[in-house]
Amino acid sequence: MSESTHADNMSVYEIGYLIVSSVPEEKIPTEAEAINKIITGSKAVIIADEAPHRMKLAYEMRKKNVSGTYEKYNEAYFGWTKFEVGSDGVEAIKKAIEIHPTVLRMLLVSTVRENTYLGKRAPAIAAEISLKKDDDKAEAPVAVKKEVAPASIEEMDKSIDEMVKEVN
Repeated sequence: MSESTHADNMSVYEIGYLIVSSVPEEKIPTEAEAINKIITGSKAVIIADEAPHRMKLAYEMRKKNVSGTYEKYNEAYFGWTKFEVGSDGVEAIKKAIEIHPTVLRMLLVSTVRENTYLGKRAPAIAAEISLKKDDDKAEAPVAVKKEVAPASIEEMDKSIDEMVKEVN
């Protein structure tokens, strides 16, 4: 396979995963490294990642353990990894991470190479953009909020009738 054909088959993916909270905190970096080894073991190139951090779950999740009973979790460690891999390797990565013993849940999505995550930096970035505009003495458009009187039921009915006209 030529180099250009190989590059054409490469796609960028991001995987988000939850590691069960029963794993001791000092072993979380080892678990994240094991997940990254699964990814790189399928000839993928890691673009970016975030170390797992403990968080409260929106709802209780269950995971079947070796004895066949279910363990319940209200907290887990969330981490993510963005990587590039050929279309032939992505399914193997997904299956291997799904069956990893400490992974509670995972989600694999196709994405873009650029960093689209702003997270906690978003307000700082917005302020920085605003400062640059002020430095350039370019006035940013100001949104004007109009006071609009509430519409009556008759006005709404008339508006709906105008939008929904029967076609003969």
